Amino acid sequence: MDKDRKFPGHPVLSQILELIPTGLIQSANRKHQANRYYKRLPLRIHLVSLLYGVFSYCNGLREICEGMLACEGKLAHLGLDKAPARSTLSDANTNL
Repeated sequence: MDKDRKFPGHPVLSQILELIPTGLIQSANRKHQANRYYKRLPLRIHLVSLLYGVFSYCNGLREICEGMLACEGKLAHLGLDKAPARSTLSDANTNL
């Protein structure tokens, strides 16, 4: 029996992340050398954290980081093992 991967309990953010091919993220990473200076914040984690902020209606990095820390046990469906540090996320956003 074929299981449907889009069920009502599946978070919207993880459904959207499934639509973004990893090859696209990797090619953008190579083209722009996104991981050159930020070894602890790969491009995919940066993308996930910023999309989390958009869908959670966060107004700043503090809200994004505190929100992700609050649901740290539930970040596995987004492909994260832990929430990024606020200082690392701040430095990466400064140099965009």
